[in-house]
Amino acid sequence: MTFTPNPALQSQPFELIGKVRTIFDAMQVLRKTCLAHGFRYFSVITLPIAESREDNTIAGLATISSWPPELISEYDRLGLARNSPILDQLRKQITPLVFTIDEVNDARPGKEPESATDLFRRFGLTMGVYFPVHDSHSLRHAVSFMGDRDPLSVEELSTLSMFATMLIEQISVISSADHAAKSVLNDREVEILKWTAEGKTSPEIARLTGLSEHTVNHYATIATKKLGCSNRTQAVVYAIRLGLFK
Repeated sequence: MTFTPNPALQSQPFELIGKVRTIFDAMQVLRKTCLAHGFRYFSVITLPIAESREDNTIAGLATISSWPPELISEYDRLGLARNSPILDQLRKQITPLVFTIDEVNDARPGKEPESATDLFRRFGLTMGVYFPVHDSHSLRHAVSFMGDRDPLSVEELSTLSMFATMLIEQISVISSADHAAKSVLNDREVEILKWTAEGKTSPEIARLTGLSEHTVNHYATIATKKLGCSNRTQAVVYAIRLGLFK
């Protein structure tokens, strides 16, 4: 499929990437970049530290993805990640990995080429590119785009490679902040936020916990400040996103 680049659209994600504060923000920027370059789907995967293939699934490797659920489900049902030439190459390569679906599937063993080709054709995919990136913790990630378009130009490869590096850096900052936020709250602060999330007022939480209303408010205020939020409602939403309420 012939694709005509739109420089205005392609430069927009660079203006937005510095404003990425959540994984949802990252998905929105990825979606705009994907469409601006004529691709259909995007994903961000984190490669396992070990080279074991036993537990490899796209559902497990992808931290962000726009792949349709049916594509992910069938891909993992067929076990295609286990013998993926792409994943093998990403463990060794630091430059962009451009591929056609047919080339990748021809390198698969046994009967996998036929089933893999049928699957990707069903979703109109003929080519793609992966951009390997290391984050600040030395974890290896890859930003990918897949679709049905002409080969990427040198300029597009350079632009998307820089975009991938900047995006992973921003996601790494988000992940580090989330991890830090999880560690700074003590059990009592988490408990107060959890009761708040369930709709309890300060007097009700005081009765449930045996604390004074003043102490409840104190814990809520401290938790809100630790999470970098401006009010208790924001703190509850952030705590839910961090998975603090077991």
